[in-house]
Amino acid sequence: MEQKKILFVSHDANRAGSQLLLLQLLRLLKERGIPMHLLLCSGGELEHEFEQVVSITRLYQNYKVSPPQLTGRLLKKVNLYKIYEERSNQKINEKITAELEEQNIGLVFINSIANSAVYYDFLKFLHHLPVVLFVHELGMSVKIYTHEKHLNFLLKKTDHLIAVSHAVANYYVREFGFPEKLVSTFTLIDHEHIDQKLKSVQKDILEKTYDIPEDAIVIGGCGNAEWRKGNDIFNWVAKRVIHKTTPLPVFFVWVGAGPQHEIYELIQSDIRLMGLSDRIILVPPTPKALDYINRFDVLLLSSREDPYPLVVLEAALQEIPVVCFEDAGGAPELIESDAGFVVPYMDISAASEAIIKLVLDPSLRDSLGQKGRKKVLERHNTEKSLASIEAIIQKYLPLQVSEQHNQ
Repeated sequence: MEQKKILFVSHDANRAGSQLLLLQLLRLLKERGIPMHLLLCSGGELEHEFEQVVSITRLYQNYKVSPPQLTGRLLKKVNLYKIYEERSNQKINEKITAELEEQNIGLVFINSIANSAVYYDFLKFLHHLPVVLFVHELGMSVKIYTHEKHLNFLLKKTDHLIAVSHAVANYYVREFGFPEKLVSTFTLIDHEHIDQKLKSVQKDILEKTYDIPEDAIVIGGCGNAEWRKGNDIFNWVAKRVIHKTTPLPVFFVWVGAGPQHEIYELIQSDIRLMGLSDRIILVPPTPKALDYINRFDVLLLSSREDPYPLVVLEAALQEIPVVCFEDAGGAPELIESDAGFVVPYMDISAASEAIIKLVLDPSLRDSLGQKGRKKVLERHNTEKSLASIEAIIQKYLPLQVSEQHNQ
């Protein structure tokens, strides 16, 4: 009898934290021979990488169905355009539904609450199946990426909730009354894969691409340019630190901010008016993010809210100390007092002083960085992390796992 599959649901394939984490998870589960399929609700630059790992059904192909131009004009004149559009979408939805039904789905694994509308509206035919919900979002993101009705319905149908940090787990228990006994905390960092990639990174990428000096001390930030990520805070800290450490060659580099982001021009304008265009560098989204992070001396997590960003784990693995804000998400759970500095929420002065201390003391950077790597390896061991998530899946969908990984 054919094994049932896990249907993973991703809201898009953009190069961002939850999508990258899902990609890592799918790669590792594939190695264990676990049958799975991916419903991709929108596209993105990671789509090809997903394709190499798992079979995909693309939901977003059913949007913006239009008749030929002349037919469209005629239909509009007789008020039939809306009916045409609805029927066309219905046919495509039926086709996608049939494609998913052929996959022999036994469990739905929803990656991010951003998929709550899709689960509520489109996946009705799978509502009888067990659901594992992997949440990466706190309050701001909940308001931005979902509707209260859709999220409440999804949480009601969820058999097990996986949160990326204790801060996130506590949020869903406290705000939504989700049963604490059905909540697990889990994140995944494939440290062997990253260590392997680090062997081939371009270590002088900033020197060659942005002409910074070889002895530059680099304070890094990473992520899409958005209010939640605190790009403005990053710039304010940069101004204070650069002013107080002159004439040291201190540079601030943000990886992931590009013209496609709404606040990009505002960020650039601030940098220009601060007179720091030569000291604050904005690097557009890139598949070489790890190369840039590898050049950081310190990671400044300027986020107002960040559940447990992958970049913190990647930086810690590379022995880079982290400065972050308390009460802004899960990063303080790893950084604590020995892998960087956790400063009061939005305290620009405290964040600046912590970075200045690290700028002036290379040995402190080394010792905190080494402790960060050690903690990632201890707390997020890849095999143990994979075993824990596999145990959750097996509880609701018994699967045969590749023997070579159980020896």
